[in-house]
Amino acid sequence: MIAYIKLFYDLVGPKLLVLLAVMQLAAIVEGFGISLILPIIQGDQGSESRLATIIDWGFDLISLTPNLTNTLVVLVVFFAIRGALLIAQSWYQSRVLARNLTGMRVGFATAIASAEYEYLSRQDTGVLSNVMSVEIERVNFALSQLLGLMVATTTAIVYIGIALLIAPVVTIFLAVLVLPIAVIMLFLNRLTSRASLQLTDGSNKQQSVFLEMLRNMKYLKSTGRSIPVVRRVVMESRRVGDAYRRLSFLQGATSYGLEPFIVLVLASVIYFFTEVRGANVLEILFLLFVFRTAAVNLVATQPAYRKFISATGSMRVYRELRSKLEDNKEPDSSSNPVPDFTSGVSLKNVTYIYPGQDAPSVNNLSLSIPAKSTVAFVGPSGSGKSTTANILASLLSPTSGEVLMGDQVYEDVNVEQLRENVGYVTQESVVFNASLKDNILLWQEEQIDQSRLDEVIAKTGLNKVRGTHQDDETLGDGGTALSGGERQRLSIARELYWESELLILDEATSSVDSMLEKQIDEVIKNQRGTKTIIVIAHRLSTVRDADVIFVFEDGKIAESGSFEELVKAGGLFSNMAKLQSF
Repeated sequence: MIAYIKLFYDLVGPKLLVLLAVMQLAAIVEGFGISLILPIIQGDQGSESRLATIIDWGFDLISLTPNLTNTLVVLVVFFAIRGALLIAQSWYQSRVLARNLTGMRVGFATAIASAEYEYLSRQDTGVLSNVMSVEIERVNFALSQLLGLMVATTTAIVYIGIALLIAPVVTIFLAVLVLPIAVIMLFLNRLTSRASLQLTDGSNKQQSVFLEMLRNMKYLKSTGRSIPVVRRVVMESRRVGDAYRRLSFLQGATSYGLEPFIVLVLASVIYFFTEVRGANVLEILFLLFVFRTAAVNLVATQPAYRKFISATGSMRVYRELRSKLEDNKEPDSSSNPVPDFTSGVSLKNVTYIYPGQDAPSVNNLSLSIPAKSTVAFVGPSGSGKSTTANILASLLSPTSGEVLMGDQVYEDVNVEQLRENVGYVTQESVVFNASLKDNILLWQEEQIDQSRLDEVIAKTGLNKVRGTHQDDETLGDGGTALSGGERQRLSIARELYWESELLILDEATSSVDSMLEKQIDEVIKNQRGTKTIIVIAHRLSTVRDADVIFVFEDGKIAESGSFEELVKAGGLFSNMAKLQSF
């Protein structure tokens, strides 16, 4: 409990203390207001309780006689002040909750964007999506329940204080009778916390399975193999439903099951102190009214507390994930020198081993790429081509060795500015559910070069897409409104617009026909000499004009040279060329 309160204090800050102060003040004002009922019902009988003494002292302080009229006026004033405080509290609380929800989501998205790519590539996207869309909202709901718990608790404390001032013995007697109820509450709270963890874990798994089904729906529908996958989603959904049922039952049972016990306790106290001990009936009735109000607020803490702990699973997942994202945050290099792309890039004895693997994907590899040259990476699948490209793009940090831009290692340059000058067209086309323009500009609103935008759309053959889609018409989730070739051309158009210094094309023409491949190759050829280009390809026809071709095998450079040199060398590249037609 303390750890979660600390979590909320870290999220909200001193605003949490301000809310607590306002709640406490409102509860105290309400308590004083209720206390004024005692002299009204006692009339001329008077009372020697400490509360009556305090009330008389209060009237003397404001120079008023404690008659019926003055008491009623003060009573109305107190409740007017209480109403104003509660309205202010409600406004401030809603403001805090809204800003906290926004802040958590913005902070979570920013933390993901700032985390190391290697760490992110190993995460379950279903879990990340579920935390962003569901669990963060439940954490914010837990904060609202914590605030409700604070309101009920502070009010109950004030009323118990009033009861102690009226009749300390009766109050202590009632407290002893309530102890068994408190033990039952603690037991139910543990059951609720356990059910909450089961619900959160089940929700994360359900989200992961569902997203996997959506991502692979084309294959599942075309092969008629969706039934077992849907069955898996149904199974996880039922587990979540069972956890939700247990959690809802525990919340309802504890909310409504305690009231009969409280009434029994109050009835026993009335009988004992009036019939057995002959106490003042009016004072006992008022005391029971005060104690019942305190009891109602104490009972009200239980639904709020139970709903709070029902989100412990969400709070735990959010806290742990934020902590891991913070631990895997990329180092700040903003104060480092600007990278010099005119110096070329090179790898020096670089080895990279993926987490959980023993064999290196790249093994003691060294190569040099001159500035504004066009080089190619070729070789069998799994030979380390894409891993090397990811290292050059600063997505992966080598296990050993150095990546240099000129004489500067990557760790000593401004990585953010380095990446801003890198263009990357991967095998998986990057298409957002947005318009063609927004997909190319990535929602840039300032300094838009319309002529360059028109030029790259024309060069990449996207005029047809532009003509069939309105300016603000979206291209579908993942570009479902486009063909595979159009999605790939869109990715290339984006990189051409942004005029990067280092352009990496990882199988950029793998999903287009030969005619379109030739058009794209022509576009890329026109970029030669203006930037450093790295082409990764299995089709050797696309790398024929490269200045240097690096042939990868088992994470090492088996050979390198121009196309003609490698064909004549009779090595691995020559054997690959014999298997393809040009």
